[in-house]
Amino acid sequence: MNRRDWIRNASLAFAGTGFAGSILEAQSNLEGSKPRNRYPELNLINLAGNENPYGPSPAVSMAIMREVRNSCRYPFREEVILKEMLAELENVPVESILLGNGCDEILSLVGDVYSGFGTNIVATAPTYLQLMHYAENQGSEIKWIKHKSEDMSHDLEGMKAAIDEKTKLVYICNPDTPTGTLVPAECLTSFCSEIPDSTAVFIDEVYLDLLSDFRRQSQVELVRQGVPVIIGRSFSKMHGLAGLRVGYAVARPDIVRSLSERRMSSMNYLGVMAAMASVKDHAFHSQSIRLIREGRERFCSLLKELKLPFVPSHGNFVFHWTGIPIREFQQAMRRNNFLVGRPFPPYEEWCRISIGNESEMLAYEGAMRELYA
Repeated sequence: MNRRDWIRNASLAFAGTGFAGSILEAQSNLEGSKPRNRYPELNLINLAGNENPYGPSPAVSMAIMREVRNSCRYPFREEVILKEMLAELENVPVESILLGNGCDEILSLVGDVYSGFGTNIVATAPTYLQLMHYAENQGSEIKWIKHKSEDMSHDLEGMKAAIDEKTKLVYICNPDTPTGTLVPAECLTSFCSEIPDSTAVFIDEVYLDLLSDFRRQSQVELVRQGVPVIIGRSFSKMHGLAGLRVGYAVARPDIVRSLSERRMSSMNYLGVMAAMASVKDHAFHSQSIRLIREGRERFCSLLKELKLPFVPSHGNFVFHWTGIPIREFQQAMRRNNFLVGRPFPPYEEWCRISIGNESEMLAYEGAMRELYA
């Protein structure tokens, strides 16, 4: 159902109550303001955010519409239900689940708990920065370990060597961003078992459920074994709910309690209800995995044709060489109505492209062919 149909149906439902005219008037005012003229960036096709362009699914959209009338309520009771659903899904006690406003809040909480003056955190460079930015603001030193030069993957041996008595946490995004590289499950399991128990490991798995062998690659089994590992997950990628901000952590109950004590906000009602519907929407999960994989493969074929090196990706994005400074590439694509990934130093001539839907990627292919003609 599109917006006009929804408004028309809502108007009929409210007819006789005096609300119909208000709804139609609000629609008219919204369209009359022409926000896309006032904010030109809204007209650009966004291939920078690593969202799932195929979501929310129809089933989740219907769940949201059914629950709009209840969004005047706080979702405290519904949060409990969602946590129970996630605990069953992950095969852990409900005390091992912590909800957050996207995985970003989880990352900030971890950055707060595992930071402070005189401590350090080990991470690869470049990677997703939310946790490290927060920890730096709390006084921690960040020990950046460069990617392996041959394939831009995590240098686990280098990260292990950087750990000392002041290291509170190691951060590993798997698959990583911007490169899309994947640390094989057995290598990551060995790494976590070989470092001191006094050092926790945050494994950011927000892209992992886009893999067909997701459960085999996940490190949740370490949580079940009592290892100080924190798994970060999100409904923003495969589930297609980036705008509703739902994420969660899987960790030992004592770690969850320490993070919970510093929660920065509460959940939004529609986000919780959408997540509950999406957990059970297996058909949409399979479709998202397939469509994103196919889109990624088509884009990689284009890069091969244009002779632009790229990193084989396990995420919903591809990191490729541009041949020109990234700032110039961004401006060239903006002139063609596209937003592309931000700079990721030290890769100053590389760009991360999110996989859009089929029409978006066809248009982007045209822009790429024009630029590299």
